Order: sequence, then structure tokens, then C-alpha cells
Amino acid sequence: MAEHPVTLRQMGPARRALLEVWRQTPGVVFMRNRNSATLPRRERGYIDRMFVYAGIDEAGYGPMFGPMVVGRMVLVVPSVEAGAQAAREWYGPVVWEKLTAAVCRDLTGRRGRIAVNDSKKLHTAKHKSHEETNPHKHIEHLERGVLAFAALSGRRPGHMGQWLDALGEKSHHDLTGLPWYAPCDEHAWNALPMACSEGEIGVARAMLASAAKAVGFEAPDFAADVVFEDRFNKLVAATRSKASTSFTFVAGHLESIWKQYGEHRPVVVVDRQSGRTHYRELLSYTFPNASMTVLEEGPEASGYRLTEGARTMSVRFEVESEMRHMPVALASMICKYTRELLMARFQAWFRRRAPHVRPTAGYALDAKRFWREIQPELAGLAIDPAVLARSC
Repeated sequence: MAEHPVTLRQMGPARRALLEVWRQTPGVVFMRNRNSATLPRRERGYIDRMFVYAGIDEAGYGPMFGPMVVGRMVLVVPSVEAGAQAAREWYGPVVWEKLTAAVCRDLTGRRGRIAVNDSKKLHTAKHKSHEETNPHKHIEHLERGVLAFAALSGRRPGHMGQWLDALGEKSHHDLTGLPWYAPCDEHAWNALPMACSEGEIGVARAMLASAAKAVGFEAPDFAADVVFEDRFNKLVAATRSKASTSFTFVAGHLESIWKQYGEHRPVVVVDRQSGRTHYRELLSYTFPNASMTVLEEGPEASGYRLTEGARTMSVRFEVESEMRHMPVALASMICKYTRELLMARFQAWFRRRAPHVRPTAGYALDAKRFWREIQPELAGLAIDPAVLARSC
């Protein structure tokens, strides 16, 4: 029989009790494992206070041009006593509250803190006034947050190629047929940061590191798959579905979290894009040897618990989860930031070779306009149309 855990909305006093438990939680002793993920040590008579809280999201699911990026963020935060298991299952806003000295949700009232939210809320509109002084200013809030949290994992990329390496992305090492992304003498990998100054990023990193240390918060793992146009088209042709193509990479992130953290009962929240409400078959295919408990299945969220031997993982597919779950918001920011970096190269390459064609961000009507205007130029640029434009 399906279990129905208490949701945050229903929690009321239970959530307040959770906060009180966390405030009274003694310091956690950490040590490094072989994978460099920071994990707490279990002591005799000490309940495991590790809470692995992960999020998965994507950027670029719908556009006609540019890559689709699917990423994950794994956080490790002080957990709660066993009696607060319902609160542990679907955590929510508590992490924002614990990091309030360095992190906020909204750009308004930020007071110098790092905004962490759905990437669409942090990606600001381009203004002509910025084109000469700082053409990448529209991604400054994304960049500040992404590079600050990346530093918690010990990753400080100096240019875009190093950022893609930090994500575990490998296909950028061979971009044959995709010259608009490929580094060359004429167009080396862009130096990072692009939108912020080194000083601004340094301040954000230090502020976050101090707040994280004070509450025992860590971000040991993040990664992303960059699905360039040629690979995207091949996968969609093979699966006959854009949704199936996207879930292929979601499943890969779930497997990685399961293998690295499964013994610590991770909670994973996946931002749900389509109208699908049943994931039992997809999860059974991804984890064929695990037993599954259906926690809920509905229009807003679907939750499952997977168990195999010493491993247990709770997975929740939730609509607009970036608004409620910090690791999903961070995954969203990582993916959007990565796509924006690559689209900046895309736009610069075509601007140099077809200066009379206005660049595009790749979405909707503007993408069709760009496609109409660039098609007559493709033969002269030796570009295969099937590699440039996504099939759906």
C-alpha cells in the first residue's frame, strides 16, 4: 500500500519542531571519502545526522538552437532525529533559512547576498546600455551563485573549458561539426567570470563558505550533461520523444546519486516538465533490482522510495520544484548558466560570419526568424542544417 508522508504545508508545528531540533543539533564531525565527497562520521550512540539532499533540473528543453543541459546538485546538510522522518522526506525551505546570512531567494532585498532560485527569475533582460560595458550582465546573478557554490566543491574554473570539465562534461573535447562552440586561435575559451568581476566572485565565495561552515552545510557534488544539437537530434530520432531523451540524462544523474550516496538515504527532487504523473515504469527500468514504494502520485508531485540492500533513495518529481527546493534551484542555475555561456559563443561566431543576421537566444518566434535569415548563408559556411537546428 502506498505511503503518504506529511507535506510541508501540512506540517505546521512539526516543521517548527524540526527547526528547533536542528538548532540544538551538536556539531557534526566530517571526514573525506575516496570520492572526495564530504561525509559525516558516525560515533557510538550517535544517530546519523547526515542528510543528502539532491536536485535535478534542465535548461534548453524547448528551443530550436543551442544545447539542452541536464544537471544535478547534491547538498549535505545536518539532518534530524528519526522522529522527524516526515520532515526529512520532503525538506523544502529550511536550507534557505539556515544559510540566510549569505543566501536569499529574491533579487529584491538581496543586500549583497547570493540569490538562489529558479534560473528564470535570476536571468535578467538584456539592455542595449550594457552591450558595450558588460554584454553579459544579464547572467551576473546566475554567475555569482553558480561560481560561489562550485567553490564549496573545490572547483574554481578559470575559463569555459575548465567549467565544462568541472561539470564532468566530455563531449566538448571534440566539437567537430559544431564550430560555433569549438575553441580555436580566433576564439579561445572565454575567461571566467564573464559577467562579474573577480572581486565580486571572491566576496560571494567567502561569504558562502563562512555561512556554510557555521551550520555544517556542504555541496560535495554537482554535474551536468551538455547535449549538443547533433547528439540531441540523434537521440530524439532513436527514442522518438524529446521527453524520453531528457529522462535518459535524468536517469543517469539518479544512478550517480544512488551509487555515491545510496547508503545515506538521499532525498532527490526532480523538476517535472511534462504532464507525466506515473514514473514507476521508468524507475523500475533504471533500478531493476530495487524494490519500490509509491509515496504519492498526483498532478503536482509524484514520490517514490527505492530500496536495495543497504541503499535507500527517495525520489520526488515535482512541478516548479525550483521554488521550494534549493538543490533543484541550484541545478537549474547551473544548467542555465552553462547554456548561456555556450549561446554566447554561438552568437559571437555567427555575428562574425553573418553580421547582417541578428543573433538569437534560440527560442520561439525569434528562432524561426534567425533560421529564415541564416539558411541562405549555410552553404557558404559549410554548415549542415541538420546539425545546426534541433529537430524538435
